[in-house]
Amino acid sequence: MDTPIERAPLTPDLSQARYAVDLTGLVPAEVAATLPPLPPNHFYFYPPDPLLEGDGAITAVEDSDPFDQYVYRLRRVLYQGRTRWQNVLIADTYNYDRVLMLDGAIQSAESDESLYHELLVQPAMLAHDEPRDVLIIGGGEGATLREVLAHASVRRAVMVDLDQELVELCREHLFQWHQGAFDDPRCELLAEDGRAYLERDPSLFDVVIIDVVDMLDNGPAQALYTRQFYELLHARLRPGGVVAVQGLEFSHSDDKPHAALARTLRSVFAQVHSYRATVPSFLSSWGFLLASDWLEPNHWPAEDIDRRIERKLGPQWLDHLDGDYLKACFVMDRETRFLLAQPGPVLEDGVPFVAPPDIEEIEFGPAQLPALARD
Repeated sequence: MDTPIERAPLTPDLSQARYAVDLTGLVPAEVAATLPPLPPNHFYFYPPDPLLEGDGAITAVEDSDPFDQYVYRLRRVLYQGRTRWQNVLIADTYNYDRVLMLDGAIQSAESDESLYHELLVQPAMLAHDEPRDVLIIGGGEGATLREVLAHASVRRAVMVDLDQELVELCREHLFQWHQGAFDDPRCELLAEDGRAYLERDPSLFDVVIIDVVDMLDNGPAQALYTRQFYELLHARLRPGGVVAVQGLEFSHSDDKPHAALARTLRSVFAQVHSYRATVPSFLSSWGFLLASDWLEPNHWPAEDIDRRIERKLGPQWLDHLDGDYLKACFVMDRETRFLLAQPGPVLEDGVPFVAPPDIEEIEFGPAQLPALARD
């Protein structure tokens, strides 16, 4: 017999909440009492009426590719300007709550940043038995740092981001992301190029997280995606170390950059594994990669992942990730497995990325569906 669910208090206790919770729209107690019970730390609320949050006259346009555009209506703009490195827009939207846009594209959204950052950070942190020294390259919003510092074993988290102005803007406007992580005494925040840091500092790390902007324009970030960079990174890993990389868009319509990145990592690391999830604000499936000399996720039981979550993070920290979901993220369809298995060039210093031609398959078989062929 199933154990009856414990009803959450009709008025939530927020004394231990990690960040401020807006209770505007809280469902009245007399109404909540008539609804199905919720587990502890959950409550019912009415979402705000968009018509009461501005007229949507301010818009931001994202050029997703040479042909398509997406228009976001903004409730308000918190910051618009340019740092030394990139154009920055921080705004409140109707569908994705607060967003950070860099050079005209959504980089992170309040509505789903926890999904992205849990998937980027936690597989590597959970796989390592006791990560003590962690390097983050990029991650200016501070959410990657937040997920790393959730592990009590971490004694030093070095975050290297080229754009100090952006980090300060995120510190001011994106508390929901960093939740004070920049002020944690274990954090060492450096404003410099991630590759230059590795070249000058011989420190060794247990886990490295690469969370930098996409390489697709062959811009400055390209140097953080090449074989030479990963060879340098490999030399800064302790035995048993794990690297996690944000792996670019990874959909059926745009999978070649991810495949090239996977090939490049495989030229350096013995074990490289792709996984992905749909991140709504990215308008696509997004890829991630785990690289090491030992970790095979296919041989990592979901039950062990759940035990590690309970031991390392407790039951309340994660919003999305558990053993079953993470295992599912590594499962690819036949066509994608075929693509990832194809040989091809790796990413090299000074060589622009050029997408290879498409691969088409000749379809063989009956010209009609079996049921129609019987008529």
